[in-house]
Amino acid sequence: MKITLLDNQDSFVYNLVDTLVGLGHECAVFRNTVPASTVLSSAPDALVLSPGPGHPRDAGCLMDVVSSAFGHVPILGVCLGFQALLLHEGVSVRPCGPVHGKTDGMDVSRETSAIFEGLTDPNGRVPVARYHSLGIPANELPATVRCDGTCSSSLGPVAMACSSRGGDAPAYGVQFHPESILTPQGPVILDRILDLLTTKETA
Repeated sequence: MKITLLDNQDSFVYNLVDTLVGLGHECAVFRNTVPASTVLSSAPDALVLSPGPGHPRDAGCLMDVVSSAFGHVPILGVCLGFQALLLHEGVSVRPCGPVHGKTDGMDVSRETSAIFEGLTDPNGRVPVARYHSLGIPANELPATVRCDGTCSSSLGPVAMACSSRGGDAPAYGVQFHPESILTPQGPVILDRILDLLTTKETA
């Protein structure tokens, strides 16, 4: 698969690139300092929005890329990229208490997609790496967004995995870091998400 990755200047970016390449994908990387049109000029099969510091509205061309690509190109957002997708959907992204370098158990919905099937621990949760201080309360998501997983925070349960569809192409985002060794099944999760995003029957 031909993937374009938007680099939001985070230390995890090339871990994410290496994981995607290890899964057999071709990955072109553009920093968020270039115009959105440059990022999308490579006509990718899927777009990946990387983690990064700060608020998504302050991350260079990130929100312009989302506005241009949403509904036209399958998108996977990771951490900051996840927040950008939900900000585009009109959701407020705000402080939820810092959680940095922690493996946490993500509660998954009984009606969730197949992405997390078979990956739960004995407590029925999926172990995921959390490095974030901003979040979105799960009870504030619009009807256009399906929440597949949550973790606890100072705001209550915050969204950790969500899907959305606008136009002809779906979007999926994860607040956690699947590229981190603190997410034991991270490569499996990434592979399943990309498969979901690029399957025409995705609902």
